[in-house]
Amino acid sequence: MSFHWLVLLAAIAVEIAATAALKSVVSAPWLVGALPLVLIGLSFFLLSLALRVIPMAVAYAVWEGLGIVGIATIGHLLFGEHLTAGRALSLAAILAGILLIEVGVGHGDEAGQGDAAREARRHGDGRLA
Repeated sequence: MSFHWLVLLAAIAVEIAATAALKSVVSAPWLVGALPLVLIGLSFFLLSLALRVIPMAVAYAVWEGLGIVGIATIGHLLFGEHLTAGRALSLAAILAGILLIEVGVGHGDEAGQGDAAREARRHGDGRLA
């Protein structure tokens, strides 16, 4: 797994922590209440680092999709929120969608790479490597 994918996974983990913290600090003092905002900012920063290499549609889908699944799981485990069969099936559909997007991008082909990746592979005379 590449560095940028690890950064994306870190962004997802921080987003999940920020969302869980939002639920926890509803009645806390304002200084403690600022923690989720700081974490969300950190999550966006990490996402922006991942976007340097990972295509935007893939990175955002993975970030948002795994964030939704993660916070639904945290909500069920820590906050006692109900996880019905319909919700579980919907979360499974989100995961399936993420896999389909990732498979659809392809690895190593020209179509799945951004301009920066193509430029990095160019020879000095402009030909693709």
